[in-house]
Amino acid sequence: MNRKRLEQILDVSLTMFREKGFDDTSVMDICNACGITKPTFYKYVNSKEELLRHYYDGALETLIQAMDEHEPSNDYVALIWIGLSMTASRSIDLGPDLLSKYMILNFHEYTVTARYSAGGKQRTVEAIRKAQEAGQIRNLCDPEKLFMALKNLSLGLTLKWIMTKGSFPFFSHYGRMVEDIILPDYDAVLKQTGVDHRKKTG
Repeated sequence: MNRKRLEQILDVSLTMFREKGFDDTSVMDICNACGITKPTFYKYVNSKEELLRHYYDGALETLIQAMDEHEPSNDYVALIWIGLSMTASRSIDLGPDLLSKYMILNFHEYTVTARYSAGGKQRTVEAIRKAQEAGQIRNLCDPEKLFMALKNLSLGLTLKWIMTKGSFPFFSHYGRMVEDIILPDYDAVLKQTGVDHRKKTG
C-alpha cells in the first residue's frame, strides 16, 4: 500500500469534511480532489466512514512519546493529565459535527471510542500509582479503577460537548473535574519537582 496516497486521501477528506460537512462530501468529491478513481479509493479504505477511524492513526505513539519525554521530571500529576488528555485532544479537534459522526460509527459497530490501547492505559495507570506513592495526589483508590472513572468522565463530557455543539471549553471543564477526583497535592509536587501547577491554572 502506498502510504503517501493514503495520507493524501485522509488529509483531503478531513479538509473537505470540515469545509463542506461530512454528509455533503461524497466519495466522488474526495476522489476528484485527490485525482484518483473510486476503485483506487476503495483500495485504501472501505468506506467514507472509515476515514474517521484513520484520523486516530498514530495517537498511541504520540501519547507514549509525550509521556516518555515528561517522565524524568517525576511530575506524576502532569503525566496523568497527558495520559488522559492527548487522545481527547484529537477528538475535540475534529469539532462537534465530525466527532458526532465518529461516535455514531462506534455506536453502530459496538466499538469503543478513540484508539486508546492497553499501552496507553497501562502507562496512565502507572502514573496514577506513582502519584499516590509520592503523595502527589490524595485519592488513594485502586489506580486502574480511578483511571476508568476518569476515562468514563471524559466520554460523558465529550458527549455533552457534542450535544451542545461545543458550547463550552472542554479541557477547562474536564481539568477541573479531574482535579476534584484525583485531589492533587500541589505543595508536594512543587517540593518534589519545582513545578508550581497553581501558576499554570491561575
